[in-house]
Amino acid sequence: MKFTLATLALLGLVSAKDTTTVWSLQSVQDHRDDAAFQHTFGDSATAAANARPPYRSHVQEESSDDDSSSSDEDLQLRGDDEEEEDHSKEFYKAFESGRLDGKYERVIPDIYAADTDDLFMRSMLKNYALEGKNKDGSPNGNFVIDEVSARSAAREVLGTHKGLHGAAMIKYMQTYFEPTWKHFDVNGSGKIEVLKMPQFMRFLTSDQSLDLGH
Repeated sequence: MKFTLATLALLGLVSAKDTTTVWSLQSVQDHRDDAAFQHTFGDSATAAANARPPYRSHVQEESSDDDSSSSDEDLQLRGDDEEEEDHSKEFYKAFESGRLDGKYERVIPDIYAADTDDLFMRSMLKNYALEGKNKDGSPNGNFVIDEVSARSAAREVLGTHKGLHGAAMIKYMQTYFEPTWKHFDVNGSGKIEVLKMPQFMRFLTSDQSLDLGH
């Protein structure tokens, strides 16, 4: 037969004073701690739930925040795309003209367009010059020569008008091209006006009477 502590106390086998030690048992303390934790957790969960808008779960709230961020990013990207791109500091190269995509077709100025006009300038414009762009990317009719194109043009002139080829050409270019370029590119911009190319070639060849028209 099993007896509770209360029964034993009534029977005189255990004193009432001895029952007070029961509340210090670890199992009883654990139950008390669990109850306190549950109460604290319940308060915290309730407070978090009350802080959210009605009828919205935690998952819904996170999803809404993500959607809001995505919308802001989409608006920013659309704004960047809609902003007009400035091409005014760019140039078309000669080889880009006449491609199948039809994006660029070089138009030689009328003064040099005919076969009877200045053939040297026509060659510079058609084969070596860079043409500037407007802000919207369309060609603006302003032609310049950069150092790379000027080197190519110089080799052609030295070959056809001075008979230089091979090692002699290389040595001449190494000696005289750089000083000539710096003489004309005074501001160090890396480009000179295409109209200066006749003077450029005469300076390079040290021949002011050089006939460039053929």
